[in-house]
Amino acid sequence: MKIAAILVIVAGLARAACVDVPAGKIVARDLSTAVPLFQALDPDEVIGFAPWPGTLRTLTSRDILLVARRNALSFPLGDAAPSVCVERITHPLSLQDVRAAMISALNAPAARLEVLEFSNKLVPPGRVVFQLAELNKPAASSPQAPVIWRGKLLFDDRNSLDVWAKVRISVDREIFLAKEAIPRGAVIGAAQIATVRMAQFPFPESPLLSLSVIVDKVARRAMAAGQRIVPEALDDPRDVLRGETVHVTVVNGAATITLDAIAQSSGTKGESILVHNPSSGRTFRALIEERGRVKVVPSTESAL
Repeated sequence: MKIAAILVIVAGLARAACVDVPAGKIVARDLSTAVPLFQALDPDEVIGFAPWPGTLRTLTSRDILLVARRNALSFPLGDAAPSVCVERITHPLSLQDVRAAMISALNAPAARLEVLEFSNKLVPPGRVVFQLAELNKPAASSPQAPVIWRGKLLFDDRNSLDVWAKVRISVDREIFLAKEAIPRGAVIGAAQIATVRMAQFPFPESPLLSLSVIVDKVARRAMAAGQRIVPEALDDPRDVLRGETVHVTVVNGAATITLDAIAQSSGTKGESILVHNPSSGRTFRALIEERGRVKVVPSTESAL
């Protein structure tokens, strides 16, 4: 136990004796106190590379002698070249820097930003950057849930460290709820929709809805009363429904034939569906032209 305690104290003293350097290169100015001989050098004379933030580098007495000889300097008789421990200047990542970088990336003055937690690490002087592409999104059912946003601390022109923050971001926006239960396949009317304004995540996965977009759409799945209406739950109304009678037009050169048939599948304008001619008992394919009207695909005319 005593040996362990001594080692901890020694390590602490060694770290306390290290020279702090502010950038990616060690220059003469950084070592002028630890090595007074280097006060004769140009302050910007490069001695070597600084260690990675959070690590130490020791310039040995041989390293120091080589720098001195390269610059025609010599230590006074009887003075030995010292070894010098070097480390990068670091500081705790600040909430102010994190918020400023996020607000810049959001570019949404109406949005509310809460930083709940962020990287608890020491970083060198640099610039904090967050990008929207790295912002996680909450589930549509929990728009106010905290999410992780990953960013970078840029330093020394081309180096970076990963940083992160847990955030809650919201903006007041209208959403639409089902006033009553809406069965699957039902056409939605304005009277079935309630409009509510509440806090939402500002960058939803799905396109934003409006009342005019929802009305007259078909429910793709059943919706319970009070359930939020989302784009994924809506379908365009069908121009032809399976089982209904459709008016068929067959064009064969200058001749045009019309008849009524039964749709065997549903579809919208421009889609191909199967229809059944009850008179001939045959089933053939036709293109939907408009509501309740189809046109026989020329290659299947013989199937009438």
